[in-house]
Amino acid sequence: MNKYIGKAGQYYRDVIIEMRKVIWPTQGEIKDLTIVVLTVSGILALFTFVVDWVINFVMGKLL
Repeated sequence: MNKYIGKAGQYYRDVIIEMRKVIWPTQGEIKDLTIVVLTVSGILALFTFVVDWVINFVMGKLL
């Protein structure tokens, strides 16, 4: 039982050490990256819509 407690304690210490190494993004970086994600998502949604519309149009003409 004590070996499990020791392993859990070591894991907790390792997590703390690794979290201190993390470089957290600034508020400006978060804002910029959010804009990038929303823009790319919008472009992909528009592309998917256009491809779907074209396929439906072509299939409608063929059938």
